[in-house]
Amino acid sequence: MYERFAHEYAAHIEDSPYNAYYDRPAVLGLVGDVEGRTVFDAACGPGVYAGALLDRGARVLGCDASPTFVRMARERTGGRADLRVHDLARPLSWVPDGTADLVVLALALHYIDDRVALLRELRRILVVGGALVLSTEHPMRQWLRLGGSYFTTEPVEESLNPDADWPIRAWRRPLTSVCAEFHEAGFLIEELLEPRPAPEMAERYPDDHARLEECPAFVAFRLIPAGVSR
Repeated sequence: MYERFAHEYAAHIEDSPYNAYYDRPAVLGLVGDVEGRTVFDAACGPGVYAGALLDRGARVLGCDASPTFVRMARERTGGRADLRVHDLARPLSWVPDGTADLVVLALALHYIDDRVALLRELRRILVVGGALVLSTEHPMRQWLRLGGSYFTTEPVEESLNPDADWPIRAWRRPLTSVCAEFHEAGFLIEELLEPRPAPEMAERYPDDHARLEECPAFVAFRLIPAGVSR
């Protein structure tokens, strides 16, 4: 979906309020110390997370369905990461079992039709004791924007940016369904985070900061495989 506006989106997220001052601090906070660890960056986009993970001392591999994004991510990481063009709707056949200490899936799960299949595949590539950190749109934010019943589960087509022609197709579903999919895929929720905006946002983007202090836009999770002692 992002291929047609990949360059615009990549430029946008460098300093946008919802990415640079909201999602990234939340996700990287849940990631924690990755020094010397192998991280799989699923839906790597233009490589912002991959670059941050490498700077923190991680070994990084990952993928994205957009060839333009993968090319940009490779340029950003200077060949230090193994990044490939791959659609997460298909199995990660090129990644062996137990490859990653951590998987990062930022703002992409809601685009996948069979989310349980993807989550199971990400569980497969984790080492024993590994974790999955992901973020997704908050169901409450979806309901406030789209209306109808909060408990509706359906795909929605709209523009990712209301001020630009960035068409996407994403699933709306209640928090109960989100968590049930984690359980069905064999994960437990170790931490659930409804992010607060970074303090710097108040100065750069005061209106967005005020909105996010009243209602979360995203929700983030740190998941661990069920049945694995910590």
